[in-house]
Amino acid sequence: MSETTKTIMNYFNRILPFFTIVLLSTSVSAQVVGGMNFKMEKLYMEEKYGTIISKGEGMIESDKYKKDPEIYLYISMAFFELSQSNDEDIEEDYPKALRNALKYASKFAKKDKDGVWMEDNADFFEDLKKAGIADAAQWIGDERKMRNAVSGYKYMTKAIPDDYNLLFFKGVLEYMNRNVGQAERDIQQAMNGLIPLYAKERYRPSKASAPVLEDGFLRWTDIMLEQNYADSAKKTINWGLQFFPDSEKLKKKAESLN
Repeated sequence: MSETTKTIMNYFNRILPFFTIVLLSTSVSAQVVGGMNFKMEKLYMEEKYGTIISKGEGMIESDKYKKDPEIYLYISMAFFELSQSNDEDIEEDYPKALRNALKYASKFAKKDKDGVWMEDNADFFEDLKKAGIADAAQWIGDERKMRNAVSGYKYMTKAIPDDYNLLFFKGVLEYMNRNVGQAERDIQQAMNGLIPLYAKERYRPSKASAPVLEDGFLRWTDIMLEQNYADSAKKTINWGLQFFPDSEKLKKKAESLN
């Protein structure tokens, strides 16, 4: 081996550990932002999600941690990571991982009184929404399984209570599932929240749930038409266009009503 080759090999041997650390640090999901529980953080970085769940569930039974949002969030994040696995053993051991991720997110939301933790961990909640929306989508259109879609949105609206896009679509699904009273309550509550939000110049809707709201306006317009409520259909689509002025689907629907 030449001296030049030896020099190059020594160089790579010196920098290899550094790149290994970098690769490992970028291959795992980000821990709770703003967290202070370093033991849970270490377990999360080591991808020991089952340990986080069992340890965390024990912790929230104690007076010390039962009101701590961070622990509930770690449990939710751990269940979420497991829900994204394609490992058959994990799927068998945690068949309701996504629902449990949402369940603990809803418990977290109750502890996060001022919403700071949720705001700091917005990226996680966007991922959680995407997964929940995709999971519920498989049941929409099947009358026998529609209640599964409704259930999915119930979990999501409890986990992310300030996302009115999700609540509006839940109302649409409630109607499709023949729960008219709940549908009307959800739609009204959602609109009460959506109108002032979308009126804000700097408001940026969730990238995960905004398409759901757009679809919800189209579906609710069709529902109003089916009930011969032409005026309500026009009002619905007009509100949709105020929220999504560039939507070709909404524009096309509005033209069909004129």
